[in-house]
Amino acid sequence: MRLRLSRDAERPIQGHLDELAMRGTAVLFMLSLSTVVWWILIDPLLSHWLSNLSLGAAEGTVSIYDPHGWMGTRWSMIGLLALLTTLPLAAQQMLAFTEVGLLPSERKWLRMVTIGGVSLGLASAAAWWVWGYPEAIARAGVYGGVANIGAQYDASALFEVGIGISWWLFLLMLSTIALALARFLSLVSTEPFDPLRVRVHGTLVFIWWLAAPTVLEGVWVSLAVLLVILPECVLWTMPRPLLSTRARAPVAVFDGEGDLRRRMFAMCACEDACPRIARTSAPARLGWVEADALCLDPDARDALLDAVVRHEATDLAISGCDGTPLPVAFRQSLASAGCAVSGLGWLDDSSTMEADLLRFSAVAKE
Repeated sequence: MRLRLSRDAERPIQGHLDELAMRGTAVLFMLSLSTVVWWILIDPLLSHWLSNLSLGAAEGTVSIYDPHGWMGTRWSMIGLLALLTTLPLAAQQMLAFTEVGLLPSERKWLRMVTIGGVSLGLASAAAWWVWGYPEAIARAGVYGGVANIGAQYDASALFEVGIGISWWLFLLMLSTIALALARFLSLVSTEPFDPLRVRVHGTLVFIWWLAAPTVLEGVWVSLAVLLVILPECVLWTMPRPLLSTRARAPVAVFDGEGDLRRRMFAMCACEDACPRIARTSAPARLGWVEADALCLDPDARDALLDAVVRHEATDLAISGCDGTPLPVAFRQSLASAGCAVSGLGWLDDSSTMEADLLRFSAVAKE
């Protein structure tokens, strides 16, 4: 399926690659600069965090048993902090790069996930390091200790576990927010193998596989399963779509020949030159979209194309004209989506508009 949106411009593939390289260079420069800054600050930061633990780290209960492993853990912390510092710029560059190539609902979803999901994910990871992890260590020392035997902790293992759990919390929040917003925007269906759900779960589980430290190998599978199950449990408790456009979804029905049809009607006012009718007067099984002037408003055409693609409409009727004034690229996009376009011509003759609407929607045999 090849769609042409109003924001699309004919550019050679090399132009897209050059833009991607330019934005990637800016992100890499910021990442390198952040790495240098955190390399300077990491030692006092780690010492301060260890000294504030309730297990008496300042009195020698935390040791480094593997200096080589500690160096790797130290650089892992530097890399994690540098990534978190660079993340806002990376998110802004990603949104700018994908702005022109997405449908309106997809653009809204990606913007909300990037801003909301990343913010909540960073907040959860920060809360884990500031409050959650120190509290978990303190409780483990109370309930897991042995009488008359002092506890010694490996600094490398402590930080590796903290890094792994913070990555898991970040990915869990991102997955939950992404699927919840997709539900609100009508971008996912109830099918268990919905393409968007599969892509979200597959991508985040793959990132978890890359980011999980070796100290969590024994529980990696369990955490990966939870990374899929917990967002799905939240998704099933979500109410009906609340953030989608005003378009009413069509109901799939069988026509007289046994073919499954999803019919939509575009109530175009043609800049108030065409009479309007309320969508409550149309049968509930008929999809409904309203616009002031499809020929003149590119955003309205994008919203209509978005509704057609999301609801898999097979037929579209436009009220004001016969469809020929619409841009060729828009009609080609509708044809690519498998949607047949027709016009009712109410701009020229509105005497039969109620009968035309009923006739267009009468596809189910009672």
